Amino acid sequence: MVVAVTAGVVTLAIVARVVTLVDDWGRDWTNNHAKWDDSATDPEMRPMRLHQPIAEVRQELETWVESEPIWQLESIADDSVDAPVAVQTQAIHLTRRTKWLRFVDDVHVQLTEEVSSAGEVITRVDAESQSRVGKGDLGQNPRNLKHLREAFSAE
Repeated sequence: MVVAVTAGVVTLAIVARVVTLVDDWGRDWTNNHAKWDDSATDPEMRPMRLHQPIAEVRQELETWVESEPIWQLESIADDSVDAPVAVQTQAIHLTRRTKWLRFVDDVHVQLTEEVSSAGEVITRVDAESQSRVGKGDLGQNPRNLKHLREAFSAE
């Protein structure tokens, strides 16, 4: 009897936790990808535009990742292009590992440095997160991107 009650309580706790994780019932069971988009209704899911050079933005991101135990910097690629007005870009691959089951999500960050018509340096930050396994993410990929914003919260 005690075992059955304990099993029931544990099962109920797990179900309650899953229910609290789901933010969007129409999305979170069927989608394992999220991306910052200019047209997103949620402002936290839109690309960022920071008034600082790409090198400073990259350094802030690297420092933040080092302070986050479940995040890992995998690679950085300098994708600058030679054009009449050079556009400097960097692609950064991060991973985030879940605490309990150790599932891995790939997070790709694209930094693009632009110079406004007024001569001001702006770095656009685009990001997307994708789970490596599963059809749904229970909202983890959007949470990954919202958590990533903390890297730039001092701005």
